[in-house]
Amino acid sequence: MGRSSDAKEKLIDAIIDLMWERSYGMVTIDQICQKAGVKKGSFYYFFKSKSELTMEALDAYWEANVREKLDSIFSPSKSGVQRLLDHAKFKYELTKELKERDGKILACCLFTVGQEMCNVDQDLRNKVQELLDRHMRYFVTAVRDAASEGLIQTDDIEATTACLYSCYEGMYARARIANDPEVMKDLQASYLRILGLQQAVA
Repeated sequence: MGRSSDAKEKLIDAIIDLMWERSYGMVTIDQICQKAGVKKGSFYYFFKSKSELTMEALDAYWEANVREKLDSIFSPSKSGVQRLLDHAKFKYELTKELKERDGKILACCLFTVGQEMCNVDQDLRNKVQELLDRHMRYFVTAVRDAASEGLIQTDDIEATTACLYSCYEGMYARARIANDPEVMKDLQASYLRILGLQQAVA
């Protein structure tokens, strides 16, 4: 394929798929081009490096696969606590789907790229941090609203949010290591314990 109008999009789709299947460090430009069906010369026509492609791909992934879903899960029409519980339920169901489809729990490309490249590529690290910060803002708003609604008590919104998000990241990592989606089944209960609640709030 030459520099056709869809070559760039195919490269973006290819690296996202490969990072889910493997990891950022294991993926080569040759593998990206092969999966995309794009010649190497066309790769360098659009991108200076794998890092540059990855940063654009992560933005595209966020817009295509993450933002709209989070807008729905964290809709302000629901209570702050319910938003968090819906997030935990969604992540558990998604993890089960990944295991059923692929036989393994694939890695979130944001987490893996961030972990691999945080001390290697500052620009890529900054991009991952930017997107994770966007993700965390949904949590911050949910916690703040839950407190203002009188559903939880906290004297530090940011600290409570950090605990919730760390719980989510850690439990997802455990599920991947065990290759067992049932690990994520406890995410709702873990959220409730962090929030100081004993049962789900409808």
